[in-house]
Amino acid sequence: MAKESPGSKPTPKKTPSKPVAKKAAGSSARARNTVKVHNAEVVLTALQVRFVEEYLVDLNATQAAIRAGYSAKTAGVVGCENLTKPNIQAAIADARRKQQERTEITADRVLREAWNQVTADARELTELIVVCCRHCHGDGHLRQRTQIERDYAYALWVSEGEDPDAFPEDGGVGFDSNREPHANCPECGGHGYPRVVLKDTRKLSRGAASLFAGVKQTKFGIEIQMHSKDAAMEKLFKHLGLYEKDNQQRVDPLASLLHTIANGNSNGFKPVKHDPEHGED
Repeated sequence: MAKESPGSKPTPKKTPSKPVAKKAAGSSARARNTVKVHNAEVVLTALQVRFVEEYLVDLNATQAAIRAGYSAKTAGVVGCENLTKPNIQAAIADARRKQQERTEITADRVLREAWNQVTADARELTELIVVCCRHCHGDGHLRQRTQIERDYAYALWVSEGEDPDAFPEDGGVGFDSNREPHANCPECGGHGYPRVVLKDTRKLSRGAASLFAGVKQTKFGIEIQMHSKDAAMEKLFKHLGLYEKDNQQRVDPLASLLHTIANGNSNGFKPVKHDPEHGED
């Protein structure tokens, strides 16, 4: 052992450091969070909080579980299990209610919009009408002109040196393309000609405006786009429970439970009957 030289300060002894405990894996995921729901406190894990947030995006339990951080292999099972837990159900219902307050989107408004689409008259957007042909109402069922057409034809006739008195009047003037076909017209047989009419979208009723989905310019012309009436009707049928009543389909206990909870909280949340990501049992 080396001796210390006279007058030197003694070397301080090192205090052995205490071992630091490692954080258990997944401890942050299991950390508890308190969420207020209707002035009551609901305890959720960090993963569960994230699941609730992601579930509100598309109401798909499997995808919400994956985006929240659960294993993709078990996301389908975990997602369905989460929807059966009272604390998560309460958090979803409360988050849904707050979302509706922020956006002012309620179940009543969504249903009213679907009803408007179902009951809208598509003829307010576009129509196929049958009108008369040029011979329907002409004198002797000869070809009829408008006044402008007759004047142009007459001026051309005279400019070519023809006798003005010999100008062929044919079926006369007064052609109106909006008149109905003549039942005894020898040219069209009384059937007239079909014509597509596009309506002024600035003058649509509320129902027609809900049905209207835009305009598309194609190489064949203008195409009026509409929302699917069948899709809107299916939403209404599901909301009214007509499928279960008419077809006596099997009721999914989970869907029934969530439906009851959602109605009880007046939040308008309607769960899907089968999760497409989880598959059928």
